[in-house]
Amino acid sequence: THTNCYLAGGDEVIVIDPASPYEEEQALLDRVLEKRKIREIWLTHLHPDHVSGANHLKKERGVRIAAHAITARDLRGFVDVDRAFVENERLELAGEPGWSLRILHTPGHARGHVCVFEEKNGSLITGDLVAGAGTIVIDPPEGHMATYLDSLRRMQALPVTALFPAHGPVMANAKGKIQEYLDHRMEREKNIVAAWKRGHREPASIVKEVYTDVPPAMHGLAQRSVLAHLEKLRDEGRI
Repeated sequence: THTNCYLAGGDEVIVIDPASPYEEEQALLDRVLEKRKIREIWLTHLHPDHVSGANHLKKERGVRIAAHAITARDLRGFVDVDRAFVENERLELAGEPGWSLRILHTPGHARGHVCVFEEKNGSLITGDLVAGAGTIVIDPPEGHMATYLDSLRRMQALPVTALFPAHGPVMANAKGKIQEYLDHRMEREKNIVAAWKRGHREPASIVKEVYTDVPPAMHGLAQRSVLAHLEKLRDEGRI
């Protein structure tokens, strides 16, 4: 799917996840930003479908790239990150009504994953914490299921009103959508435990038992999430 690039602000903006590696799409973003002041480029995490346009925009406009320290380390040699976020870092952007952006470390999908919370109106730019359609793959060892679920719960506890995902449409029922994600993972986990008790030990076998609603072409990705669930269950002493 495509990746949403967000411009947070008005005349002065933060560009979040300039993702496209394609020259024509980079040129389109350049035109959109032509008359705006770019404060910085922010990356939610390291995956190529979120960062592949960052170097171009940095070179084109002479602005800095910021990311979590883990992301900056892992992108070395691919994206030139200039500075690392500070946990709970806040940035005020001028204009009416004004913007107050807060960086929140939300690991689970990736170790250095962050969300951006606009504190004045409750908007949460989620990166790959949630998606506008479908669910998020948790792929060990970069992905970690227990940490991911904790990140979801922490974001749900905020006064969040709308979710702006990297993939898919904006979602207004923010807390309800996060609860759907939590419920979905717990239902999957319950069914994985049941399959385990029936003697299924390998992710491929468990996927065939549990992920009957998922097309076979997606079973490879589903196996990665099953592995993440199994690691969580082992850590908890449940299998």
